Amino acid sequence: MAKNKQKPKQNLPSQTSSTPQAAAYSAPKASENNFSLSPTVVYILLAVTVIIAFAAGFSNGFVNWDDQMYATENIMIQNPTFANLIRLLTVECALNYHPLTVASLWLNSALFGKASTSFIVTNTLIHLVNTFLIFRFSQQLTRNNTLVSFLVALFWGIHPMHVESVTWVSERKDVLYTLFFFLACIQYVKYLEKNERKMLVLCFVYFVLSCLSKAMAVVLPLVLLLIDYWFDKGFLTVKNITTKIPFFIVALLFGALAVHVQGGGDLGGRLEKMTLDVALSDALTLGDRIKFGFYGFLVYIFKLFIPINQHNFYAYPSPDKYGAIQYVTAPIWALLILGGAAFFFRRKKEIFFGIMFFFFTIVLVLQFLSVGGAILAERYTYIPYFGIIFLVFYFLNEKVTSKNLLLYGSLVIAPVFMYLTYKQTLTYKDTGTLFANSYKYEPESPVVNENLANHFGRSGEIDQVIRYGEYAASKGVQSYALMGALANAYYLKGNMPKALELYQKSIDNSPNHRKFVAYYNRGIANRDAGNFLQSAEDFTKAMELGQNKNAYLGLRAFANLKANKFKEAYDDYSTMINLGIAVDTAYNDRAVARYSLGDTQGAIKDLKEVMKRNPNYKDARDNLIKLGVQP
Repeated sequence: MAKNKQKPKQNLPSQTSSTPQAAAYSAPKASENNFSLSPTVVYILLAVTVIIAFAAGFSNGFVNWDDQMYATENIMIQNPTFANLIRLLTVECALNYHPLTVASLWLNSALFGKASTSFIVTNTLIHLVNTFLIFRFSQQLTRNNTLVSFLVALFWGIHPMHVESVTWVSERKDVLYTLFFFLACIQYVKYLEKNERKMLVLCFVYFVLSCLSKAMAVVLPLVLLLIDYWFDKGFLTVKNITTKIPFFIVALLFGALAVHVQGGGDLGGRLEKMTLDVALSDALTLGDRIKFGFYGFLVYIFKLFIPINQHNFYAYPSPDKYGAIQYVTAPIWALLILGGAAFFFRRKKEIFFGIMFFFFTIVLVLQFLSVGGAILAERYTYIPYFGIIFLVFYFLNEKVTSKNLLLYGSLVIAPVFMYLTYKQTLTYKDTGTLFANSYKYEPESPVVNENLANHFGRSGEIDQVIRYGEYAASKGVQSYALMGALANAYYLKGNMPKALELYQKSIDNSPNHRKFVAYYNRGIANRDAGNFLQSAEDFTKAMELGQNKNAYLGLRAFANLKANKFKEAYDDYSTMINLGIAVDTAYNDRAVARYSLGDTQGAIKDLKEVMKRNPNYKDARDNLIKLGVQP
């Protein structure tokens, strides 16, 4: 790489020094800017500020926004046996394959129980460690400039846009993949300094662990090339690229796997599917994807500096707004920013490094490849924000003469960010608060309305279910959860035909591991509608598909009895007696089945057994009297 023709403002390392130098272009040392701060004090300050900013989230509950798949309805997490851990390693979860992440959730449940607090606290502690790693990595990049490194780590650690990654239990994958991502970066800098192959091998191991935590880690090889550039090792040179061939191979493999799984694949049956739908969409044209991708790029940068109007679901605009000026002009502004970074390639390293770090680590989720139903998501900024925050404070350190002014000025702004982070954690208190917050900004979003309907369904607010649910359904939402919530609402309203129609849709759209719920609910509705034969069949399906094969035995027995399927009812009640399930009722109702089959003596025997067990059982007493037997 050609040498920088512009004389740098930093002091360059002496050419006669015998001490190995990692780079010829770096920030001034702390001693050179008349500012010092003990690393111990830095870690204490970072710990205190991060914990204060996020502590309000410790009392939050789970939210039904993927948490049900990762925790509350995931039998392998709810029952953390070793066998379930092994099973977890071959399960697709929420259209992702990240075995290390789900294994960490399993361990969380096994060690600390199933309550939400331990999961959220663990996420926050990992985030704190990540903040420490940001500080260490910044120190490496700035040759131990403690001021810059502290401010970078501080604002990265307390940024409100990171609440989604930290406070939302389902985003364990974010904090975990970031942990290994920055460990890999730190290790790679050590490799450049000492040129010991074992350090590159360890960097590679961290990279694989990061990919096993979340597929977004596949961009690490590009970041390593940026680190080469930062330390004057060239950029896209043959040597740099060939050194990272194993990294690129792993990146391609995990990237291809992510696309396959998000497209609905199961590795030829090798992965157990927990999700029916797909994340990838081809509904948008290439031009629209470019517009929306660069629009997200700009919004992410804007919200780095002004984190306002935050919520968990940023919906795409309606098609009639695709031509709005903010979308049409977004590619122009974004390319100007990227072009500016290229312009400063040889002039201002911090500008090229910071902007390209941001771009490389966020490019895969800029909706150029349309994934999911959101135009952007706050969690995607978790790693990328490091690049621009580093650029800002590195630049300010060069321009501001008084380092105390830089420090104390930043510390005046920090409490504002901490307060915004504190407020944002409260929106994740439960599903209702989460989507009520989103509804303020996205009242026409089918997804937001769907989730509000599901939430009100769980809390029994029937009119609200119908209000939000029908709106979502009118916009084309046919998810099993929404269909089930609406079906339950119409069942409680007494509209059985509508309820049964919606239960069928819920069954049709349910993943296999959730179909038993829809069959159970429809079994209840069919029973109350007098469709006893169909009710018995529904309970049979629920028993076959659910984890507990005998959970609905009594319900099926009763439905069989009412459908005049006396032999089937007799068999079910006999099984209940053998298993010790509702034995008195089972004896009494089996007596009815036996009598209907012509076995009067058998019926009398069962009824006498009930009276012996429970002399106050009124139904058995009355049935004996009807048979002419004195109790």
